[in-house]
Amino acid sequence: METEYYKTWEKYKEKHPEIDEKLEGKMAPKMQQYEEMMFIFVLNLLM
Repeated sequence: METEYYKTWEKYKEKHPEIDEKLEGKMAPKMQQYEEMMFIFVLNLLM
């Protein structure tokens, strides 16, 4: 799905190349979870 409100981890990482690869394993699941929560929140606002 292409939207400005939802980004996959890969797209987030492209915009932020300064992310250390050592932390990537811990950051990826959390950031993806936050993106999904925000997307659901925006959808709920629209409904």
